[in-house]
Amino acid sequence: MQNEFLNELVESKSTVFCFLVNGIKLEGVIDGFDQFSVMLSANHGVGSTQLIMKSAISTIVPKMNAGAPKSF
Repeated sequence: MQNEFLNELVESKSTVFCFLVNGIKLEGVIDGFDQFSVMLSANHGVGSTQLIMKSAISTIVPKMNAGAPKSF
């Protein structure tokens, strides 16, 4: 289920809110992921890509006005 959800977000290039376990909210597009991490690129600015460990992520929410995946 996790892989299907993340794959759909990668393919659709949907903007997401990524909430971390410490309460920080990140916004961007998921470029890719693996078993342990997610690569998130900010919608603004060049070179603002972050590698986020999945263990630090609480919730990923598609931003509704950005063409959220229809299968979820």
